[in-house]
Amino acid sequence: MRSTRTLPRAFVRAAAVFALSAGVTLPAVVAAPSAYAATVSQTVTQDDGRLTLGLPSYALWVKVSVLASTAPDAAVLASTDELTSTSSNAWTTDAPIRLPEGTAFGDYPLAVDFRLPGGVVEHWTGGTFGYKLHTGVGTVAFDRKTTSYDRRDVVLSGTATTWNPATGERTPAAEGTSVRVTLNLRDAYSATRTATALATTGTDGAFSLPFTPDAEVTGGTAVVDPAAGVDPDAARQLPAVGVEKLTYRITSDTDRFRVLAGTDVRVTGRVERLTGDGWQSFAGAPVVSTGSEPLSYDTALRNEIGSGTSLPDGSFTYQARVQYTTGAVYTGLRPSVYYGKGNDRPYDVAAIAVPQQFAYTQYRMSLDEFGKVTAYGQLGDGTTYCATKRDWVALQVSLDNGRTWGQLKSAPVGDYCTYSFDVWGYTDGLYRIYHPETDRFVSKTSTPVRLARNPTRIVNVTISPSRPRTNTQMTVKGLVQQKVNGVWKAMPGAKLTLVFKPKGDPNWYWAKKDVATNSYGNFSFGTTNYGDGTWALFLQSKSGYFYSESRTIYVDAL
Repeated sequence: MRSTRTLPRAFVRAAAVFALSAGVTLPAVVAAPSAYAATVSQTVTQDDGRLTLGLPSYALWVKVSVLASTAPDAAVLASTDELTSTSSNAWTTDAPIRLPEGTAFGDYPLAVDFRLPGGVVEHWTGGTFGYKLHTGVGTVAFDRKTTSYDRRDVVLSGTATTWNPATGERTPAAEGTSVRVTLNLRDAYSATRTATALATTGTDGAFSLPFTPDAEVTGGTAVVDPAAGVDPDAARQLPAVGVEKLTYRITSDTDRFRVLAGTDVRVTGRVERLTGDGWQSFAGAPVVSTGSEPLSYDTALRNEIGSGTSLPDGSFTYQARVQYTTGAVYTGLRPSVYYGKGNDRPYDVAAIAVPQQFAYTQYRMSLDEFGKVTAYGQLGDGTTYCATKRDWVALQVSLDNGRTWGQLKSAPVGDYCTYSFDVWGYTDGLYRIYHPETDRFVSKTSTPVRLARNPTRIVNVTISPSRPRTNTQMTVKGLVQQKVNGVWKAMPGAKLTLVFKPKGDPNWYWAKKDVATNSYGNFSFGTTNYGDGTWALFLQSKSGYFYSESRTIYVDAL
């Protein structure tokens, strides 16, 4: 036997004979330490008829026997202790195991004897030896090392052979042997996939299989399909087949610059390819347009909007239906392993604008008591960025219930499509926001909002006596009215504030608050005269009414 130990071969073999000789009393030995406990974990028949055992390399001696059956007294068909440790947990016979002439093909049981450090000899039965024809793929080759745009076909050729354990010879596989071929492919987006096909051998064991992979072949396998009485060899690895890259250039344009979403535009252009004779028209090229810029990390075309095929002169024309605001139409050849993907391939950009629908959000309008209209909101949901300020809106008003509209003010929208207006309005009108059609958004008006307040006035104000003494009482009277449907009427329940500006003082001071009108809109109250100065009244804020103030009355006190 062969051992990893450094003991002389003759000594080791003598020890083995001593341990296995019939009728010899074995010397008393102590059981091997648990560190050396072992058993056979598996048995594998190799494609060349050798046998591999799963057994630790520290075994000192190994013998394998092939039995005729599993019966206790089964005959030994063949045995050998010529094994070599091939790994930390494997032993393989040095030569194929030959069974007696005439032995039928099949699986035969095994018996294994092995000696461990410490003198322990173990006996194990189990597993099988595959005494069968071994058929496998011997040679494989492609007829080309690369494929190209114009030459995409490739042919795989090979031979299958059969090894006969009875004769030890390897001969061509039987005619009709099935060979399964699997190609590993990588496409234009660097995605991997496999393609599988079957080939059948001829009388000489040869086979041939054509492929049109339209991808880079990164490798693969060829293996004989299982069949009765045949043990397939391990799969044969296939060589790689690269791709030759094609160089092209393209120009394109659209027949319109701005269209609404869902409208067709015509894409035209021309494509050329680089040949040994220079740039030539590229006929039959698959042209495609997208609304999104091709990127190198794309795994598919994004937002495809139209496609066509170039004519013999390299020109192309087709309809494309745009849906999204992109600012451009990107036109190039449909991605292929022969000229790359995304921005690794040439493409031309044609400018186009597709105004999009939007909603008025955060929409607010109000009319204050002084007649000031305030309007604010935004276009869209607030995530759209309008830094270019190419979009603008206008505040419009209608005084005839929406039949005609006039513009009060316009302004560009803010960075996030926001707007704000602060402008003098009318007593009663419909107000709305108007956005004209731009490259970004469609033309659209907001829902009209009616803003109205009733005009008011303070009239017939008198102060008596006309020349009161300082720090004495005087009486203030008057009337508050509101305009309803064009007619001035009394305004009951209004509240007023009386103010006073002393002679020589630029400031006003309130003298009396919350002066209420009666059911006829009249008011009358007394107040202290503070000396020479000017007096006036103003209407306190009231929802639905405009602010008003009375005429001023100068009192020359005594």
